[in-house]
Amino acid sequence: MDGVLVDGEPLHFATVNQLLGEEGHAISLEAYKPYMGTKTGWSDMLRDFRLPRPEKHYSDRYKELVLGRYREQAEPLPGAVDLVTSLRRAGVPLAVASSSILPWVEACLDRIGLLGQFDWIISGSDVTEGKPSPEIYLLAARRLGADPARCLAFEDAPAGIESAKAAGMECWAVRTEYTRELVLPGPHREFDSLEQVSADDIVKAVAA
Repeated sequence: MDGVLVDGEPLHFATVNQLLGEEGHAISLEAYKPYMGTKTGWSDMLRDFRLPRPEKHYSDRYKELVLGRYREQAEPLPGAVDLVTSLRRAGVPLAVASSSILPWVEACLDRIGLLGQFDWIISGSDVTEGKPSPEIYLLAARRLGADPARCLAFEDAPAGIESAKAAGMECWAVRTEYTRELVLPGPHREFDSLEQVSADDIVKAVAA
């Protein structure tokens, strides 16, 4: 979801700095990038910044603040809404596989008008291991009733690409301003935005 359907990382980045600022810390964008798209962000930051409070304190406040930002500020990335609606019209089975918790995913999709356009929403709430583990993509494939080798994943960050590839899926990467300079671990194709992708491209890829 984040970095593919919506430009969610600025919302997360602002929230992280708000909470770190309350403890006298700040994080640069470059330092923040390794935490993107993972399920262990606050436990890692607790260690890295030697934060004084329990992880639950930061995690709970973070969840609440990000939920509010998704509801009020989430915006679709270029081409995302058109591509999803085109795939839906073409009858292509679709799932969201996001490390975010389900309330975030639903709030975000509702905000951009795509809630109800996916056959399944798989969130970080549904899995034990976060990306780069393949667990979330394997679960998405099972729920879609699909062979992972016949699935195509869209990702924007290294952990997500590794997750999809480890599940045996083809993975196409979409760059955002937050991932423009990141070295990506071998996506099969790479795009500057979803405006460069058509439903026909995807149908051909999964039929090959």
